[in-house]
Amino acid sequence: MKNLLKGLLFGVLLLIPGLLASAGQSDNDQRTKSFTVAKGGTLEVRVEGGDIKISVWEKNEVLVKAEGIDDDDLDRLKMKQSGNDVLVEFRNRGGWGGWGGSHLRFDITVPSQYNANLHTSGGDIDVRGSVNGTIKGSTSGGDVTIDNVKGGKVDLSTSGGDMRAGDVQGDVTLKTSGGNIEMGVVGGEAYVATSGGDITVKSVGKSLRANTSGGNIEIGDVGGEAKVSTSGGDIKVRKVSGSATMSTSGGNIDLDGASGTVKASTAGGDIALQNITGSIDASTAGGNVEAELRPSGKGRSKLASAGGEIILSIPEDAKATIEATIRIQGRWSSRRSDYKVRSDFKADSYEQNDEDREIRATYKLNGGGELIELKTVNSDITLKRARR
Repeated sequence: MKNLLKGLLFGVLLLIPGLLASAGQSDNDQRTKSFTVAKGGTLEVRVEGGDIKISVWEKNEVLVKAEGIDDDDLDRLKMKQSGNDVLVEFRNRGGWGGWGGSHLRFDITVPSQYNANLHTSGGDIDVRGSVNGTIKGSTSGGDVTIDNVKGGKVDLSTSGGDMRAGDVQGDVTLKTSGGNIEMGVVGGEAYVATSGGDITVKSVGKSLRANTSGGNIEIGDVGGEAKVSTSGGDIKVRKVSGSATMSTSGGNIDLDGASGTVKASTAGGDIALQNITGSIDASTAGGNVEAELRPSGKGRSKLASAGGEIILSIPEDAKATIEATIRIQGRWSSRRSDYKVRSDFKADSYEQNDEDREIRATYKLNGGGELIELKTVNSDITLKRARR
């Protein structure tokens, strides 16, 4: 009898690990799932209040791991496959935005050649590895981070976090309501916007639009048209292969080169424009304007300041008519000798107009050509020969 009881007990002991493993596997299957897919499919994630982390590998498999979901809410987790696409969805019983657990997280591994459409109501979006596909998504209050993206587009937004991206071969759209944006090399077009942070982009292959309501903007080379604006910071752009429009309400503007029309305006800073082929419309309410211009003969130019110095460099073989005007505010008799129009070129006319309280000079280079107006108040104007 003792031997029989010992045998039964031994058998039960042997069964317990298997039962526990089976139970654990069943519970794990509800939070972890694997799908066999082919390259080129799409992962769609729609979850509440949790972080989404995407990694890549070379397997034809999508592996989903959900962490932080209570047992009572497991029935709200949906993971399913339709053809070559995979859907992951989690809605807690309180409805969208009702999730209170900050530990909720979805770790998902996808093939390197795969697309992703990611949405969370309040967590971070993190895409790691080199993805060959299109990445779209949004979060209502987290940071967005992605590595390099080959061959596809990127369209991501957040309502209140920072955004960082590596190199992207296709077009890029990044929008945040209150954070910084940092980008690598963009092969296509780029649109980046924030309501209250800095913007940094290494370079853009085609056109660029960048705007912020309260930060600095720094852009590398742009292969097309560039439109850049900030309500309260500096703007720095390297060479633009096209027209450039830049505006700030309280900072400096620096541009290293452009081909086409350049428009630059600031309410309280300096403007520096180098190696411009085309025309310039630059104005500042309280700073200096310095520009190097090679007129294209297709449009007039104007450099104006309400109280700073204007310096224009222009090739000696350019065909242009330059009109320089200094308006004197205050006592004309004592101030008219304080300011001058200085030039490396011989003036066709130079006068001090007592009635209008202006110093005026006109230069017709090589018989004259397109009009270039230089205007300032209580400051000097300098006209230089551009270096070859």
